[in-house]
Amino acid sequence: MECYCCWVCKGYASFIWIGDGSDMNAGTKDQERRPVFGANPRFQIFLLALIFLLGLGIRLYDLKDPPLDFHPVRQLRSALIARSVYFNLNPAADPALRQVATDTSSLEIYEPPILEQIVGLTYRLIGSEQVWVSRIYTSICWLIGGLALFGLARRYFSFTTILVGLGFYFFLPFSVIASRSFQPDPWMVMWVLLFAYALDRWQTAPSWKWAVISGVLGGMAVLVKVFAFFYVGGMLAAVFLVTPGWRRFWRSRQVWLMAGLVVIPAAVYYLFILQDRSSGFFSFWTLRLGKMIFTTSFYADWLAMVGGLMGLTIFMAALVGVFLTPARLKPLLIGFWIGYAAFGLFSPFQYTTHEYYHLGLVPLVALSIMPLLEVVFHHMAQQPRLWRWLAIGVFLFYAGYLLYVARSQMYVRNYNSEATAWRKMGEAIPLNRSIIALTGDYGMRLRYFGWRTPSAYWPAASDLNLSTLSGNSAIDYADYFKQATTGKEFFLVTAFTELDAQPKLKEILSGYPIYEQGDGFVMYDLTK
Repeated sequence: MECYCCWVCKGYASFIWIGDGSDMNAGTKDQERRPVFGANPRFQIFLLALIFLLGLGIRLYDLKDPPLDFHPVRQLRSALIARSVYFNLNPAADPALRQVATDTSSLEIYEPPILEQIVGLTYRLIGSEQVWVSRIYTSICWLIGGLALFGLARRYFSFTTILVGLGFYFFLPFSVIASRSFQPDPWMVMWVLLFAYALDRWQTAPSWKWAVISGVLGGMAVLVKVFAFFYVGGMLAAVFLVTPGWRRFWRSRQVWLMAGLVVIPAAVYYLFILQDRSSGFFSFWTLRLGKMIFTTSFYADWLAMVGGLMGLTIFMAALVGVFLTPARLKPLLIGFWIGYAAFGLFSPFQYTTHEYYHLGLVPLVALSIMPLLEVVFHHMAQQPRLWRWLAIGVFLFYAGYLLYVARSQMYVRNYNSEATAWRKMGEAIPLNRSIIALTGDYGMRLRYFGWRTPSAYWPAASDLNLSTLSGNSAIDYADYFKQATTGKEFFLVTAFTELDAQPKLKEILSGYPIYEQGDGFVMYDLTK
């Protein structure tokens, strides 16, 4: 008589190797799917649980450090919105603080603040604002995405191959830092991976069930962040051309259902509710800066960005892996890659300056290197046991190195003192006064830590260069200063490097008396 554990392990082994019975046309023989190590189902469960626990643990390291470790503009933006949600949900909050929290969170809306609403509600449940809660949520989102990636990969590849691919997905330093940041991107990637898994199930055996699930998951991905449409749309188009085929796909009601569920919710929100914001983004970032795609420097910078995030060797290996992908998975994978490329052509400036725009590349590369790893492990399985374990040792060393680098990046950076400095700076700035500021991160640190909102911002040198790049003429500092400071009482400077980069502005400000100065800031009196 078999014990319960044996029954569970046998069921798990079936989940790994056989799938649901419809996966057997992947083109891989059973003997070719033998794992290099870890054939025991219990050992497989242990290894899989270990890699997920390590993936979660490394993301929760240094949990309570302020969210300044990765693109603070984006993270503090979400933190401000979550704080406003909390104060408006808390009837016991100080009315004055509630008003300041509302004022500091008055920002342009880029996408529906669903994650910020969840974090703000969590603040209310635990009774205080604790921004580290957001790291737990985004880390869990990344783990759920890892489960979807595992569910998709196990239909085509051996356990050892999947394990190494998941190691890349979880332990790549860029993945660790970016996937725990407080912004919609980790959540978007989760929905994209869940959609990819559901779409693969639908193309295996088209049904209304998987058509609805795929459409809902894809629609959520695009609603959370509209740029997910490139990934979702690319996969949908590629799969539709194969299943049911390019001559018949437009007659399929299931195809139209999926397309409608993906497009309609996001279209309503971004084209009607955020109509002005969406049209403005497209006009400036795509049309006016779109000429970048016709320069060689754009593609060189794109590759340089990818090389800095994960290494060009792995990136090129992933591209080669696409050619070795099982036939049924290939349309979905190619559509994923087309979406990634189209995303870059649509947002050329951000693709060369904003790392988090490449976060979707992490699971894409993890999945794309698996066919190449499958070939490697197939030949490795023919080697004597000693050589197999030595090879596994190499992979373990590489995984450990990635974890060490990710942990070191978080260990050497401590932002608590910086948050304290900004808090003191905010206390030194008078409330309800008209201030124009030259400060970093578009004033987000001052808003969040200092609880102060300048009336206007003086552009940084990079913003002036961007304006010139988009076709505008260079500013006349005297005229621009006069226009920008009309009605303002003070000029606050916290970004002294930026001030040095604009000597004409520095010369103008030298003619005004200093009203207040302290650690990291100086405020000029514009009324005298």
